[in-house]
Amino acid sequence: MSGAKVKPVEEWFENLGHAKETRTKIHFYFQDVLGGESPTVHKVAQSGITATSPTNFGQISMIDDLLTAGPEPDSEVVGRAQGTIGFADLNDTAIHMGLNILFTQGKYKGSTVTVSGRNPIFKTDRELAIVGGTGCFRMARGVAISNTHSFDVETNYGVLEYTLYITHY
Repeated sequence: MSGAKVKPVEEWFENLGHAKETRTKIHFYFQDVLGGESPTVHKVAQSGITATSPTNFGQISMIDDLLTAGPEPDSEVVGRAQGTIGFADLNDTAIHMGLNILFTQGKYKGSTVTVSGRNPIFKTDRELAIVGGTGCFRMARGVAISNTHSFDVETNYGVLEYTLYITHY
C-alpha cells in the first residue's frame, strides 16, 4: 500500500493493543432546512406509494445540515451532518438514517462519526446507533440521542438536538 495517510493509520492499528478506550460526550444542534431559498434536505427518490402513504413511505432524501453549538441558526458552527434519510415504516412516521457527522471546527476538526438507525421522528429521546468513525473517532461505537428542539411549519425549518455518547480509541 502507498499513500501519505496509510502509514499513520497502520501505526495506530499496530499500537491498538496498547491503546486506552476513551469515552466522549458531544452535544450539538442540527439546523434542518426543509424549505425556503437554501434547503439542506433534498428529496432524491420516492416509491410508487409515497404520494398516498400517510407516513411518506419510500421517500428518500439527501441532507447536508449545518451543526451548531446552540439551537440558534447563528450559533457557533461545529460541523455538518451529511447523508441519506428514507421514510421506512408503513405504519409510523419513522425514517432510516445513514449519516456522517463531520466536525469542521475545534479539537475534533476533520474527524467523523457515523450514525445509523431507525428514527421515529415524533417521539422523544430517539436512540440511534453510532457504528463507526474516522480521525480521533476511529473504531467508534455508541449511542446518539435525538430530540426535536423546534420546528417552524411556516418556514419548514427544524432544529434537532443531538447528544452523542461515543466509545473510541
